[in-house]
Amino acid sequence: MWKFLEPIERHGKWILAVLFLFLLVTSVTRAHQKSDFLDYYHASERWSTGENLYRFDVAFELQSKIKSAEDLFLPENLPLLLSLQNETATYIYPPLFSFLLIPITFLSENNAALLFELISWISLLAIFYLLFQNKELNLEKQKYKYILLITTMVINFRFIESHIQNNQVGIFLILLVLASILIKNDFVGGILLALAVCIKITPLVFLFAFVYEKKFSRIVWFFVGLFLWNALPLTYNWEYTIQMSNEWISQILGNALNNPLLRSWKNNQSLPSTLAKYFVSGADFINQPTYGLPFFNVSLFTLKIVQIIFVLAFGIPLLLLWRKPNQKWSIISLLFLISALFSGISWIHSFIICLVPVYFILNKVISETKMTRSAYVLLFILSLPILSHRTFIGQKLESFLSMYSILFYSTSLLYFYIVRFALHENNHRN
Repeated sequence: MWKFLEPIERHGKWILAVLFLFLLVTSVTRAHQKSDFLDYYHASERWSTGENLYRFDVAFELQSKIKSAEDLFLPENLPLLLSLQNETATYIYPPLFSFLLIPITFLSENNAALLFELISWISLLAIFYLLFQNKELNLEKQKYKYILLITTMVINFRFIESHIQNNQVGIFLILLVLASILIKNDFVGGILLALAVCIKITPLVFLFAFVYEKKFSRIVWFFVGLFLWNALPLTYNWEYTIQMSNEWISQILGNALNNPLLRSWKNNQSLPSTLAKYFVSGADFINQPTYGLPFFNVSLFTLKIVQIIFVLAFGIPLLLLWRKPNQKWSIISLLFLISALFSGISWIHSFIICLVPVYFILNKVISETKMTRSAYVLLFILSLPILSHRTFIGQKLESFLSMYSILFYSTSLLYFYIVRFALHENNHRN
């Protein structure tokens, strides 16, 4: 059935090389543009000046003053809006990440951004190498290994491009998570996952994979790693580290990510953001009136109840797989998807976490001898992020679909497709 792919497979190594070279050139040429990296860079600079890493005071002042769309255009609110766009309340990671980047601040902004782009590119290369070499994930009868890598990159190209444009940290986090799972040494595996969690809290869900494999020693080293990593900035500036850690716990974990009004903007595709855009006035002052949202208003308490229902809807299938043998990579793939779906803030580049789930499910489907209806359904699901790009549908329709969180739905469909495939495969095996 797949014989027409054999010429591509024979030249797959060179095709991949060209794709990676293209991404390298793109990374270098875009490094000088304004990006999210500047949030990290300026936060790291504040370690030497003693300024607040997070600057949430301006964000909350703006939120208190703006009660309607008209308030956005009042002259007295203009300085606050400009400040919000300029590294104010934009750094939301734990203090450790900005501390680890202090050495990079000795470079100029442009050179530091270029270095960070190159680190991301090397990390992406390492991710594809780990996927290619992973004997657990790859099927022995798989004849189209290069086709898998190429297709995975093409399907995720929109997310990779967005990641490069925003000079984000997501690719490095994926590499840390993959390495923590694949490496045989429990100490190193636990320490690597701890580092990922200390940079961004969402990789914490991968502790579930350690529990599934009953790697309790690795879990112990994970908690040791949390202590060791967070002890580093304490040795540099004890009082400042304690102050910023309390700030992060109270303003990020305790407030910002639980408050759908703060960043439920058009390109935020997470579940909390989607519900806020649909049902909370003011979640996105600028775009909601344009797209006829909210449908109607509900209280924040009701919104949290709805979120709990979604957590159960996604969590129960995961628990069902947890009771099944030989479902390690099905569970890992689902955990990657969950980390974006249920995060408070998931921009388009956040869905680069689909790299591993897409590779996993394609590996399974391409190993089949014929195209089934299920395979065509998967093809449709995987095509949604690409086909909803402005290149194919134009700027206006792309904005409409983004406002209604198309990536939340396409990723959710992929989630339940993998669940269905895994349960069907398990039943067939038995």
